[in-house]
Amino acid sequence: MGSHSAPRRARPARTSAEARFRLRRTLSPQRSGTQVVITVLFIALGFTLTAAISGSANDSILANARQSDLVSLLDDLAQREARLQAENSRLENARETLLGGDEYAALNEAKRRADDLAVLAGSETIIGTGIQVSISGNLTASTLIDAIQELRDAGASAIQISDRGLAVRLVASSWFADSPSGITVSGTALQVPITISVIGDPSVLIPAIEIPGGLVDSVGSGGGEVEISESQNVDISAIVPLPNS
Repeated sequence: MGSHSAPRRARPARTSAEARFRLRRTLSPQRSGTQVVITVLFIALGFTLTAAISGSANDSILANARQSDLVSLLDDLAQREARLQAENSRLENARETLLGGDEYAALNEAKRRADDLAVLAGSETIIGTGIQVSISGNLTASTLIDAIQELRDAGASAIQISDRGLAVRLVASSWFADSPSGITVSGTALQVPITISVIGDPSVLIPAIEIPGGLVDSVGSGGGEVEISESQNVDISAIVPLPNS
């Protein structure tokens, strides 16, 4: 027959410090592998629920949008897709021309590309069809950045921002900041009211800043006003000096 031993008794604490240590160890929760796994599962579940709630909120925003707003957004996306397809076709045609060995056509394409790059770099003045956007009252740098991005997405080839005395050409390196009296653009402080001069197709540019939540809505919600006018002779005279080589 097997023998059974009596349970081992813990020896009495010799000091008060040892007694307090034993008491704290007895009362402290003991972490097991199962508890760690359960904790990790609860954290993962929390992240999943947060993501689901966020997604539901976005769906709710779209579900509560007016039909006219949804149609406007869809039209804007369709126009952007059409512009990208047209640009892709033009680049494919240019590629075929250059590969075809037509020297005259190749020179013309190179000159056209050089002119386009000069406009993008802001080193050349330009006059063309476009719009002028006058903004008075409330305007923040973040609102202006969003508006400029919408205009660029809408095919703007050149943009200038000016007040009553100064004008700044916008290029890829342009930056914006809030100032006490208006907006600072690439280090130049402009006072509201300001005017944004844009060269491009007015029928595409105007909807880009009138979309729900766009420039017109953002400025109007703060008590400001936005006026848009079309012109066949939008004059963008500000330039960005080329760096000295």
